[in-house]
Formats: sequence, C-alpha cells, structure tokens
Amino acid sequence: MKNIFFLILMFSVGTLLGNSAFSFSGMPHQYLGNDVYGIGMGETGLADMYRINTDYYNPSLATTANKVIFSTAVSLGYIWYGDKNGNSFRDNGLTFPYFTIAIPVAAHKFAFSFNSFLSGNLENQIGRSWENLNYTEINRIDADVYKANFIYAFKNRFLNFGLAVNYYLGHRTRFWELDFDEEDYSDAKYEIEKNFKNPGFSVGINKKIGNLSLAAVYISPTKLDGSTYFKYVHSPYQDTLSNKMENLEIAEQIAGGLTVKFLEKFKASCDFYYEFQNKTDSFDFDAYKIAFGFAYDPLSGYNKWYKKIPFRFGGYNRLLPFEENGQKIFEKSFTIGSSIPLKSEYKKIDLALKFMWRGDLDKNSLRDKSVMLNIGISGFDIFSKRTKRIAPREIPKADIR
Repeated sequence: MKNIFFLILMFSVGTLLGNSAFSFSGMPHQYLGNDVYGIGMGETGLADMYRINTDYYNPSLATTANKVIFSTAVSLGYIWYGDKNGNSFRDNGLTFPYFTIAIPVAAHKFAFSFNSFLSGNLENQIGRSWENLNYTEINRIDADVYKANFIYAFKNRFLNFGLAVNYYLGHRTRFWELDFDEEDYSDAKYEIEKNFKNPGFSVGINKKIGNLSLAAVYISPTKLDGSTYFKYVHSPYQDTLSNKMENLEIAEQIAGGLTVKFLEKFKASCDFYYEFQNKTDSFDFDAYKIAFGFAYDPLSGYNKWYKKIPFRFGGYNRLLPFEENGQKIFEKSFTIGSSIPLKSEYKKIDLALKFMWRGDLDKNSLRDKSVMLNIGISGFDIFSKRTKRIAPREIPKADIR
C-alpha cells in the first residue's frame, strides 16, 4: 500500500525546482535521467554496469536488473537568483525527478521510466507608477517537458542492446499582468499557453570487458506539435492561435561513457553528452555536457564502521544551448553521495547533495546558485513475496513409560 501511495504521489506532483533566472530565454534546467546514485557521482553512470543501474537515458542499462526493480526519488533544496545590479532572491522547491520499474524475463528486460526532462520557471514582480497611478507589473514563465520511456533490452555475452520509445509532453505558459492599487481600475491580464507532445526513440548499447565497461546512446530528433492559446480577462476569454503546429523541437543527441573498476572497492566514470542544437530552428549553436565521478563501494563483511560507508563524489560542466546578454551560459556542479543499505540485498536508500552554479554576473548579468538534497529508494519488488522456507512437521511426543 505504501508503494502504491508513492506511485500516485510521483505522478501528481509537478516540477517545482526547475526555477532559474534564465527561464525567459529558454529552459535552462535539464535532467537526463541519472538515478540518485549517479547524481552523487557527478551525474555519471551512462556505462556503470557494476550495479543495478536505473539510468534509463541509456535503455541498454535495463540489462543490469536481474529481478523486478522499483525506484523513485525526491529532490528538495534552495536556489538563489542574482543580477549584476546586486539584486538577489532565494526560493525553495520540491520535485520528484523520476520513477522507474524494470521487469526481467530471462535475457529479455522490459522497463518503464517517467521523468522531468526540461524546465524553466520564474516570476518577476516590479512596482511601478505612472502619473497618479501605482501598480505592480507581474511577469511569469512556466515551462516543463516530461519524458516517458518504454524500454526493451536484450542481454547477451557479446553486446547488450536497448531500444526505447520516448514520449515527450509538456507546456510553456507566458503570463503578464498589471495589478493596480486603486480599486477603480480593472487589472489587465494576458496569457499565452503552448502545449506540445510527440514520440521519439533512443538506442543504447553497453559492453563490460573485465574491469572496464563502455556505453553509447543515440537520441532521435523530435518535433513536438500542439496548440497555442491566447487568454485574457474579458469575453470570450480565450482565442486559439494555432492547432497542431510545431511548438518545440528536441535536438538530436549522442552520448558515450566509460566506467573503470579497480582495487575491488573503487570506481571512476566519465560521461559525455552532445546535442545538435544547431540543426534545430530554435538555437544557433550546439550544447554539451561532460561529467566525471568517483565511487568507493566497500565490500560486505567485518570491518571498521567508517570503512563500511559508501562514498561518491564528482562534478560536471555544461554548455547551455542559448545565450544571455550576448554571451554563452555555462553550468557547473559538484556532488557528493552515499547509501544506506536496508534489510534486503537489493533494497537501499541513496543520498546525494548537489551544488550548482549557472551563469556569470560579469558576462551574462544573471546567475543561479542552488543546493539540492536528493533522496532515492530502489530495490522494492512490489510483485513478489519472500519465499517461505518452512513446512508443516510433526512434533514427536514424549515416550513416558
């Protein structure tokens, strides 16, 4: 019952932590699908086959599941906005970044994942006056794209393969209002809402060679179609500006990664993502992300308590696909993570703390800073029960003579 409640909660809560000072220029927040283990390792994991890995940006990683695996997470924290004039503001938020489930059938693996993919949200309020009128100008942007993945993967000793149908859906709402202090004046409100959806596909492969694992991923370009509405406060309240028009384009992407395991307890990973944004009509240059991570996973058994604690850290550098103030925007992050094992071998709670910096005040005139705590659970098999290893037996009676 608890698992069903968590599943309902996952789908009923939207992205509240995708806020950014750059949201009026694009969707700056991007989540590629890392699980909390990978987030704590610098947002790597594209090729990590030395654990049950639910990073289904690479659909071939479904082959790491050898039993029914359920995983989800919650992310909460603070974000600070700033501009070159010294203005700053702090906001807080909560989001459920992903939900995944994998069902293995021998060498065939079936999986499903749902996650936030792109987002950009912001609200500005500025007090103004004109002649004898005082009013507040409100500008708000609310943009989110979600991604549902239906995955099939096949495991064999030569090469693991995965194929996913990716279904994108989302919206972008631009809101503007003049809120007059005087009650004699009617407030002016306008809103432009764009909805979009469409399917795409992704292909992934991975191969483990001793203490080295390699992976590669291809994401198809996808044009998201939908309707555009113009809303206002007087009759008829809404006009349809377009139907079934292209409102957003997901760029073609490629990615590759490697993970090296050494000294039994240590791992190092490096992932690279590249987006061909220059091929779209929205942006003029390509975007990329490069991430590094290191992990210490102690072996089970007797040891000193501090040697039993898993520890991970890493970071990444990302170039966003749009500019601000005529300058390119870079995003950098440092992460640390650990895990809390539960009773079962496959059940655990992963923890990750992420520090992020986006933009530069001198170059972009804007900057984001955030601290986010990610808590993930995995390994909860909701379809099977523990095997009972007891059977009825007769208790011998004492022979009293």
